[in-house]
Amino acid sequence: MQGGPDTDLDAEGSHWSFAVDLYARPAVSEACLVLQDRLGGDVCLLLFALFIAREHQIGLAAGDFARLDDAVADWRREVIGPLRSLRRRLKLGPHPAPSPRTNAVRQHIQRAELAAEQIELAMLARCFARCPHVGGTCSADAAAVLDRLANFFSLRSAQPAAADAPEIRAALKTIADALAQPC
Repeated sequence: MQGGPDTDLDAEGSHWSFAVDLYARPAVSEACLVLQDRLGGDVCLLLFALFIAREHQIGLAAGDFARLDDAVADWRREVIGPLRSLRRRLKLGPHPAPSPRTNAVRQHIQRAELAAEQIELAMLARCFARCPHVGGTCSADAAAVLDRLANFFSLRSAQPAAADAPEIRAALKTIADALAQPC
């Protein structure tokens, strides 16, 4: 296991600005959460793949998604997942939640979760910069990238048909449409 300071993570890079901007657009956050909750999709990986397509005109392939996913899997499972689970749990309980005091705790956890996701995006950027990608022949069109990601997420979660569910298709379209709009 590696430890110590990690000075080559660029948490404030253009990948972060892109992700914050896209996620804040109307209906995008809800669409991303559909993919997260229904397919086990990683929203940071999705936003990063779209950033690479938009900023570098590179369409990542399944092998790229797998390599990037592997690079952040421990962080997502051991840090982001528990923070997200705790934050969601505090919306309804346990007693004394929900209350103004427990809502303040939930907001602190939400900020920590966002900071952890910012680190994940920096890890993805570092991994992408360090390793050659295999997606050179794949389309960088946002809809195509989203389709490949949905298939990757559905196969990873052992739900191969889930990527074609109407709710998933609608979420993908929402994200692609938002990305097509000017800033």
